[in-house]
Amino acid sequence: MSLLAAILVGLIGGGALHFLHPPPYGEALLGGVIIMAAGYVLSVAVEAAQKDVSRSFATIILALLAVLPEYAVDIYLAYMGGEHPHYVHYATANMTGANRMLLGLFWPIVGFVGVYVARGVKAVRGKAVLLDRSLRLEIFFLLVATLYSFKLPLTGRIDLLDSFVLITLFVIYAWIASSSHLREEEFEGIVGEIVSLPKTFRVALVILLFVLAGGLILISVEKFTEGLIETGKLVGISEYLLIQWVAPVASELPELVVAILLALKGKTTTAIGALVSSKVNQWTLLVGALPLAYSLGSGKLVPLPLDAIQREELFLTAAQSLFGSVLIADMKLSREDALMLFLLFWMQWLIPIPSVRMVVGIVYVVLALLLIFKDRSRMLSLLRYFWQ
Repeated sequence: MSLLAAILVGLIGGGALHFLHPPPYGEALLGGVIIMAAGYVLSVAVEAAQKDVSRSFATIILALLAVLPEYAVDIYLAYMGGEHPHYVHYATANMTGANRMLLGLFWPIVGFVGVYVARGVKAVRGKAVLLDRSLRLEIFFLLVATLYSFKLPLTGRIDLLDSFVLITLFVIYAWIASSSHLREEEFEGIVGEIVSLPKTFRVALVILLFVLAGGLILISVEKFTEGLIETGKLVGISEYLLIQWVAPVASELPELVVAILLALKGKTTTAIGALVSSKVNQWTLLVGALPLAYSLGSGKLVPLPLDAIQREELFLTAAQSLFGSVLIADMKLSREDALMLFLLFWMQWLIPIPSVRMVVGIVYVVLALLLIFKDRSRMLSLLRYFWQ
C-alpha cells in the first residue's frame, strides 16, 4: 500500500503542479513532495532489481535515474553557454555544488543513520558502518576519475580529450559492474512481494517503476528548482549561489531519500554504494558530457572554458572527492569519518571566501595523503582487489 500511495501522490501532485500553476513557493513545496514520493518508488525498484542483476549494476541504474534531473540541468546550461557565454559559469556551479553536497552532506547523513538508527544489523559494528567488498569497484573508479579531474583546473578547460577519457572510464565501470555475480539474497515487505512474482512480470514491473520514478522526477524538478529560485530572489540571494546550492537540492534529494530508506532497512552497503556510484557517474559521464553539449551549442568542436572561480571550485570539489575516496578505501565509514566530512563541508559552505575555500581544499588533499601514509594497506588492498 505504501508503494501505491507514493505513486498516487506523485501522479496527483504532478498533475496539480502542471495544471493548477501554483505560486513559486507552492511549486517548490509540491515539487519537493513529488520528488520524495519518486525517491521511495526508486528505493523499491532498486532493491527488487537486485534479484535479477548484480548489486553494483543495480546501484548504477539507481544513481543514473536519481541524478537524471541534474544531468538535464547541467547539459542544458552547457549547451546554452555555447550561445551565451555567461551560462557556462552556471553549468560548472551546479555540477560542483551537487558533487560536494553528495559527499560532504549525504555520505555523513547515511553514515549517521547506519550507526545510530540501524544498530544490530550485520553491516554496522560499534561506531562504524561496514561496507561490502563489492563497493571496491566503485571506490576504485571514483579514485581514478578524481585523480584525473585535477587536470581540469590546471589546464583551465574541459576539452574533448577529457570527454573521451571520462566517458570511457564510465563505460568500463558499467561493463565490469554488469558482469558482477553478486546478488541480493534477502528481501522483505513490498520488495519481497515483488521478487516473488514470475520473472517476466517482475522484470516488467521493476522497469515500469524505474520509468515512472524517473518521469516524476523529470516533470517536477524544473518547476521545483524554478520555484526555489524565484522564492530565493525575493530575499536577494545571488543567481550563482542559487544555481550552485539550490538547484542541486532538487536533483540530489531523491538520492538522499533512497539512501536513507535503504539504510533504515539495514541495507547500508546498498545505500552507500548508490551514493558512491553517483559520484563516479558525475565525475565521468556528466563532466565528460559538458564539452560535448557546449560544442553543440557553439556549432563547432571547442573545449569548455573555465574562469578563475570555476577552476577554484573544481579544485575544491576534486580535493574533497580525493579525501572521501581514500577515507572509505578501508571499507568502513565510522562516526568520526562522517563527522569530519560533515564539518569540512559546512566550513567551506558557510565561509565562501576564496582563500578559505582554497585552504579547505588543501586540507582535504593533506588529510588524504596522511591517511595513505598512515595506512598504506587500504590502497594496496583496493588495487589488489581490482586486479584479481
